[in-house]
Amino acid sequence: MNINENHISLLSKAFEKDPMFVYLFSNKKGNEQSKTLIRFIVKRNHILEGLILTDHLKNPSYVAVVERPRNLTTVSIRAKVRLNIEMLLLVLKLPFHVLRFLTKYQKLTTASAPNGPHYYLTMIGVVPSSQGKGIGKKVLREIHSIARSSQPPYPISLDTENQQNIAYYTRFGYELKETKIVEGLKVYCMTRAAE
Repeated sequence: MNINENHISLLSKAFEKDPMFVYLFSNKKGNEQSKTLIRFIVKRNHILEGLILTDHLKNPSYVAVVERPRNLTTVSIRAKVRLNIEMLLLVLKLPFHVLRFLTKYQKLTTASAPNGPHYYLTMIGVVPSSQGKGIGKKVLREIHSIARSSQPPYPISLDTENQQNIAYYTRFGYELKETKIVEGLKVYCMTRAAE
């Protein structure tokens, strides 16, 4: 499904109290910078042929951004060029401290992910008025079904900066593999084994 500004706004709203987003975007331009980062994450996911799960174009109740198992050596030259252009545009739009943090974050979290191919749950957001109604559970089950039906079945990894999320994801079979610290911010790296 195509993603639009309604989806970007939903993710921005869902992550506005996330410890990483608070840390990175606590200035006057924070909301717009947050949306800039989310747009980049979505574009990157699209270029790398990832998954976007959502229920509606105009009034979505959830959005999930999931990277498929991949090997960057199999990514086309065209996709690599597009990705580099998007990264250059991001450099021009975000403050240096945000870019520095994101570089450190990616390096540390990648080191904690499974060594082999796996799905990576980049973002999952539920509109605040629909939280607590089982939508997150439904979306996770859909992601788990996709990973399970892959040939071969793949594990799923995710990272969260919100300590309360650890118990939530543990109920769905994720294990806390490592806790990393990026510029004083704790990042909890979790993995769900292939089924």
